Amino acid sequence: MKIKFFGGAQEVGRVSILLEEEKNNLMLDCGIKLGEKTEYPVIDDDTLKRVENITISHAHLDHCGYLPHVYSKKFKPKIFLTKPTRDLMGILLSDYCRIKGTKERTGFTSKDVNNVLRDARITEYDELFNAGFKTRFYQAGHILGSAITSVERPEGRLVFSGDICMRKTRVLDSCEKNLSAKTLIVESTYGAKEDVLPSHKDSYQKMIKVINETLDKGGHVIIPSFAVGRAQEVLLALDDYMRSGALRPTKIFIEGMIGKAMKIYRHNAIYANDDIKRRILMSEDDPFKSPNFNRSRSKTREDVLKEPSIIVTTSGMLSGGPVLFYLEKLAGNPKNTIIFVGYQAEGTSGRKVLEGGKKIRIGDNEVELKLRVESVKLSGHADFNELLQFIKSFKGLEKVFIMHGDKPDLKEYLEKDYEVIIPKLLEEYHI
Repeated sequence: MKIKFFGGAQEVGRVSILLEEEKNNLMLDCGIKLGEKTEYPVIDDDTLKRVENITISHAHLDHCGYLPHVYSKKFKPKIFLTKPTRDLMGILLSDYCRIKGTKERTGFTSKDVNNVLRDARITEYDELFNAGFKTRFYQAGHILGSAITSVERPEGRLVFSGDICMRKTRVLDSCEKNLSAKTLIVESTYGAKEDVLPSHKDSYQKMIKVINETLDKGGHVIIPSFAVGRAQEVLLALDDYMRSGALRPTKIFIEGMIGKAMKIYRHNAIYANDDIKRRILMSEDDPFKSPNFNRSRSKTREDVLKEPSIIVTTSGMLSGGPVLFYLEKLAGNPKNTIIFVGYQAEGTSGRKVLEGGKKIRIGDNEVELKLRVESVKLSGHADFNELLQFIKSFKGLEKVFIMHGDKPDLKEYLEKDYEVIIPKLLEEYHI
């Protein structure tokens, strides 16, 4: 089998890996890379035309955002994913299309997005299906519907981790462990040896402390978040702490696509952990419809701004969306706080602010940042130690490809036991 990386090699984003053996082929993910500029997989049309099957590990755009581009070129591979991934992908791709605007700017239209969603084939966890090779999805724990992809071969199984989380969260169980494989392609977003994340409990306690301090001063709290995954975990945590009395009562406002994503999470609650299912089915305590969650009833958002509140909003990296409106209104007051809860890609406004930048450009205006800036380490990814634990849990493992990251520290911790490869873009590997 030949393996070729068209994205995701020594970088976070635009994951796109092609497997080929004789006449069969399968592309693992088909993403884009968001930052100061959008980057696409470095794949030519002749190669793309040959792709017959694509599996999508989850709905984040760095793993699925190139699909409408594929369709715009009149190529129609078979697309395999879970139901939550299909549903969540719909709102993310549609929003990506809406923000970018015309086909001249995006390379595709909303019709291409609709065709992708129409043709996508829903597959359940643990169900064997034919995607050029005998293939199976396992729970990845990253966001609702996220999947580890297992490719069955007589010479030995190949597993692609996608993005994984090794911890049980408020919504999901941890990823599947103790699988068997001869070859593993593993993400390494937090692959540096210093990337050791605190417990969720410690992170949330820090968040609640910062929020309470801000509210006590009469300030607003802005929490920029990815619409899918992080926002749901943060909102359910805020609701739990408010119910317990640890977080002082205040309105929690939901902005951007987060509300739509919450509805999709609710409609697909069967894919959540047992705690969520019990709350919904046994006690009629629906965590996705808490009375603590509010939406602005004013186009000018006067109801949000008039008194101290918590605002959970897209975009998580300050690259667009309602967060820029709130920053323009609230950044000049030191009583207010912005709390980053997600990964900030190199070159994004979020990364610049987190690294101490005192100004941000919003449209034609340069806004001075006088508000408090905090970061809370919450992640849907495995950290360095958890990645080692995940990899070493495999039975029969011989070869490891480390990708979807830009830090090679894992290699030195693994190469005594396995053949370890840090792949390069467009380089071909054989297994």
